[in-house]
Amino acid sequence: MLLSTKVDILKKPLIKTTRVLTSRHLQTFGKFKPSANLIDDSEFYPGKSSMIRMEEYYNTILYDDLMILTYKDPKSEKTFIEKRLKKHLPLTKVTRDTDNPFLKNRPPLKPRGDKKSKPIPPPQTHESVPYLKEIYVHCMIKQAIHNKQHLLSGIMALQCITSERPTVTYSKTGVANWKLRAGMPIGCKVCIQGPPMYTFIDKLVEIVLPRMKEWHGVPMSSGDGDGNIAMGFPASALSLFPDIEGNYDSFPLMTGFDVIFNTTAYTDFEARSLLSGFQIPFNERKRRNKL
Repeated sequence: MLLSTKVDILKKPLIKTTRVLTSRHLQTFGKFKPSANLIDDSEFYPGKSSMIRMEEYYNTILYDDLMILTYKDPKSEKTFIEKRLKKHLPLTKVTRDTDNPFLKNRPPLKPRGDKKSKPIPPPQTHESVPYLKEIYVHCMIKQAIHNKQHLLSGIMALQCITSERPTVTYSKTGVANWKLRAGMPIGCKVCIQGPPMYTFIDKLVEIVLPRMKEWHGVPMSSGDGDGNIAMGFPASALSLFPDIEGNYDSFPLMTGFDVIFNTTAYTDFEARSLLSGFQIPFNERKRRNKL
């Protein structure tokens, strides 16, 4: 009996202490327990773990070269800004004369020029070096006029090569000969920025362009005067992308597509210098002269 009572006395305080310790430990652990998933935290920002090859190439090599190529001395920069600020002269005095017999019973003439003033570039600094802002990829599908299901092939193809979901484009006007009405879905387009943009241009330059046949490059006359350059590709170029070439049977229809490079350059020369740095060829001669 004595032994049993001693054992019971020794056991009871041990059991109580263990219970108290475990309860306190659980309380403190619940208060200061770190969150298992740090991404759920609103203040957590992982940042870039790596840089895409074309983006790293621009930041390390092409950026310095473009700073030298696009440099303008103060005199030439002043004349360039004056051309941008040039205003068109009004109509001559003869055309404003109401008593002129040649102007009777004729519609009024429009003012000279009819052009909008272009934006003025900022002062030349390390921040004014042109870079790629965004890329638009657009395709028009003629077969969609008679059957809208053909749009799915173009949407799937653009989504594969750009990693972005395209949007459907609708016709603004109708053409009776093509049986096209205003508001009909006729194509699709996609806008890519950031890492998908550099990935797309990497595949276009390294894989698609070297394998194209009878493509003479982008003409030197391309550009809208504000640093945007567009180029078109046939339907055979769409099948050269590795994303489509592996699953070629999944796309019943191949269509041509247009690529529009939107840059921060203010002239076509700066935009061509930027794209040529990304190994996009420009051809000075026309196709008929080369043949």
